[in-house]
Amino acid sequence: MNIKVFYWGIYIIYSIIVFLLSSRPEVEVKQIFYGQDKIIHFAIYGLHSYLGMLAIKERNFNKKLNPYLLILVISFSFSLFNEVYQCFIPAREFSPGDIIANFLGITTCLLLIYGLKVKKSAWH
Repeated sequence: MNIKVFYWGIYIIYSIIVFLLSSRPEVEVKQIFYGQDKIIHFAIYGLHSYLGMLAIKERNFNKKLNPYLLILVISFSFSLFNEVYQCFIPAREFSPGDIIANFLGITTCLLLIYGLKVKKSAWH
């Protein structure tokens, strides 16, 4: 199997799973500490942006198109859509705090990827 197809497949499957879990009326996650749901949002969308970077890494981009900005826009748009969509799901609600956690997860992951890339190129 082509590695590009593999990464895109993982990215799409992960996105579908996140969407399906967001579509459930009840989420059965036991609350262990205050703010746990925000950490979960942070991690889910951080991973979403990481998988997006893996998927587009194998593609040759026009130099004018920044892959970090592209994944930021895709992942954040996806998270925003999911949050708005939850307004229509019984027992779910729109949460600005979740949107902030999603955005922070996405940007943190992308900054880490960029920082590691810069550090790696500095060693060579």
